[in-house]
Amino acid sequence: MAGIYGDVLGSASSMETRAHDLLDVLASRADSSASAICLWDPIQRCHIGVANREYPDQVMDHFNSWFVDNDPLFDAMRVHGLGALRWRDFPDYRRGYSVNNVFRPAGFDEGLSARLVTTDGTYVGTIHVNCDDARFPSDDDVAEINALRVQMADRLDFSVRPRMVSELIAPDAQAWAVDEAGRAHLLRLGDSFDSALDPVVVNEIAVAFRAPGFTVQPEVLRYHDGSSWLHVRRIATSSRYRGDSLCGVLLVTRTGLPMGITPRELDALTLAVRGLTNGQIAAQLFISARTAGHHLESASAKLGAPNRAACASHAVALGLLSAEVLRDLGGRHSVAV
Repeated sequence: MAGIYGDVLGSASSMETRAHDLLDVLASRADSSASAICLWDPIQRCHIGVANREYPDQVMDHFNSWFVDNDPLFDAMRVHGLGALRWRDFPDYRRGYSVNNVFRPAGFDEGLSARLVTTDGTYVGTIHVNCDDARFPSDDDVAEINALRVQMADRLDFSVRPRMVSELIAPDAQAWAVDEAGRAHLLRLGDSFDSALDPVVVNEIAVAFRAPGFTVQPEVLRYHDGSSWLHVRRIATSSRYRGDSLCGVLLVTRTGLPMGITPRELDALTLAVRGLTNGQIAAQLFISARTAGHHLESASAKLGAPNRAACASHAVALGLLSAEVLRDLGGRHSVAV
């Protein structure tokens, strides 16, 4: 059994394709009228139906909303760490809301649900199987799904791919998955950190990466978290499923500014890269135009840049861009850039 499912879950196909193929294999081995896999997206903080065999839309909507928030069967699995449960395994369940308002009107007379939890205990979603015959799912069907649950969770976890990317590229870095709105989800703590960064800080950095005015989105930003400088690298990711909110992984390490660049020079470089004049830089940093020019001249000398354009190019190549400046600049619509 493990080999059959393992071949499906371990294929190079998309997550949706693997989930659908897994349900097809399960249907050939366990009696069912409908089945579905719904996964938890930790960034959007909602359940997504990634595979559906024969459930009407209203049932899928129920699985991803009221069921996980209010259903006593699901709550019993969550609180007590139980495996797959059928209606008949749960006292009085047939008199409840899900059966009488959702499942029976859709033509089902028995059902089974199971939480998908990884080997390390991370909740990743649910699998549902319903039948129009109250004799099924059978005890053997329950045993088959229980034997499959951890394998499914480990292979279908929405965080698997971005976490693997982060471990491959920067094994020591703290890794965060982020969406286009800047919402962040911790993937890995990182060996150089005693604790996770403040999610608010990570959200601000993620938003800074999407600051307007760049022809090509920057790959590295710098941020001072109050105790040390952070080197933050953004890795773009491909879509894991239709409607995926994930847009990248942030890899964070504690690294000082290179080549003797000062914090104020970093700020001036960031604004120069954005195309601001010395006068505009001065207005943004509340300094004189002369001082702004001095910061850029000093930075150019440290970077070995012969002119302003080369200085800006070197700054981008070295990731000498301030996330704080880009965040603040993005909110100031009065500045011409």
